[in-house]
Amino acid sequence: MKEEALLAAGLTFNEAKVYLALLKLGSANVNEITKKSGVHRVNVYDILDRLTEKGLVSSIIANKKKAYQVVNPEVLKEIIKQKEYLIEKALPELKLDYNINPKKEQVYYFHGPDGVSTAYSMMMTQKETIYGIGGSGRTREFLKHRHDKFIRELKKNRCKVKALYYEFTRKTGVAKDYETRYLPDKYQSPMMIDVCGSLVIILLSTDEVSAIVIDNRALADSYRKYFELLWNTVAKP
Repeated sequence: MKEEALLAAGLTFNEAKVYLALLKLGSANVNEITKKSGVHRVNVYDILDRLTEKGLVSSIIANKKKAYQVVNPEVLKEIIKQKEYLIEKALPELKLDYNINPKKEQVYYFHGPDGVSTAYSMMMTQKETIYGIGGSGRTREFLKHRHDKFIRELKKNRCKVKALYYEFTRKTGVAKDYETRYLPDKYQSPMMIDVCGSLVIILLSTDEVSAIVIDNRALADSYRKYFELLWNTVAKP
């Protein structure tokens, strides 16, 4: 969880390892940091320089030797705020460039928890009812805290969700936040389909999680009709 938070704040994998190692050590020299983090000594020097530039680490001289220590982690919040500020400032121009050559249909592929979280974020921008087909709870397991954030955003924006989950999930409570009906378990698969606005999101949860996002209003409307057919066919909870 801590490492994922640091990666989300913009640190690289090795930067996060060095930062967490130094956080536990309190104050340490390069040798101690290298041993604790498992990162090669040559790389540790460069990483400490970068963390210092970002304002996350400071250096001190103790007994004529240079040592490093972590600055109050609250600084991370300021880094994220600065990134949000820069994005908000650039967003109007970015959207203008994006809309210069609008396409009738756009397809995106996302891989891994962070990528799928981006797919969910795209869905939230539609601000329409979400229709889910084939829920099993597998995606939630992969996304972990990212899915919790998605649920909070749903509630904050008062987004309605209607979902068709498989029967075995009835007792687990994974769909407690949605208006739900249940499909027979014999039809379950690792795939789930979400439809929202003009988006169709195909989620695949096997050994890893991935998503295909298709932005096509006609296709989305067709899937909504398919959803209503299934919704009216299966038994009510």
